[in-house]
Amino acid sequence: MSKRDSNRRGAGADKPARSRLVLVTPDTGDIGVLADDLRLALSGGDVAAVLIGRVGSDADRQSAAERLVPIAQGAGAAAVVIGDTRAAGRSKADGIHLDLGAGEDDSDLPAADEDDAAGEVEEDGDDDDEAPSRGDPVTAEIADMVARFKGKIVGVGGVRTRHAAMAAAEADAAYVLFGLLERPDADVTHHKTLAFADWWVPLFEVPCIALAGATRDAVAEAASTGAEFVGVRTFVWSHPDGPAAGVAEANAVLDEAFAARSAEP
Repeated sequence: MSKRDSNRRGAGADKPARSRLVLVTPDTGDIGVLADDLRLALSGGDVAAVLIGRVGSDADRQSAAERLVPIAQGAGAAAVVIGDTRAAGRSKADGIHLDLGAGEDDSDLPAADEDDAAGEVEEDGDDDDEAPSRGDPVTAEIADMVARFKGKIVGVGGVRTRHAAMAAAEADAAYVLFGLLERPDADVTHHKTLAFADWWVPLFEVPCIALAGATRDAVAEAASTGAEFVGVRTFVWSHPDGPAAGVAEANAVLDEAFAARSAEP
């Protein structure tokens, strides 16, 4: 899932290829049911990776990882455990997902009508064009995890500022996820997710995941940014025709979005 040749895209770089699907498993539910649903989902079409959510207690999380990781890997998808390094290691997952400031209140984020006409995302006072240094605290934290999990995927989410996103790239994160995993899906993809991805995709080599909302239109919104990956949850797990149909339909949406972007002048 990583492109680490350079943090910034060169001038005139090609547009990203078609977005690929990333599944985020539910944080609740019977592990046996989750396993069955994941098998069904992965039978429905292309899935680049599965982010395995926090399920109950520490013991439950480890049990879930040990059950779900082989299913994802057996289908050719990368298995990445969210926020539990022990479960990631013991389950032989492909990587770990770090959430910056997980659980913090995001009520201070601007509403859609407070964003300026250019779709600017929240800033923290730093120069947007100046990447953080290795001495930056966020960069150092992520770099430490990258070193600990050398050769594994280390992804970063919970991003609320451009500075944090660039700090993740500077620390050689495999990807940056835009969208807050602790926030329930809405019918639309959150405006901040779209603004972050629209800013990120043309500029940075490190790939991003745009976390989509719960509907077909929301998946299309996320894919329209050109994000290398589109994360889905409710759209697949609560699809009326089952998880396999959800993955098949999501891939059809990604095909349509890519065709529309390719046709642009």
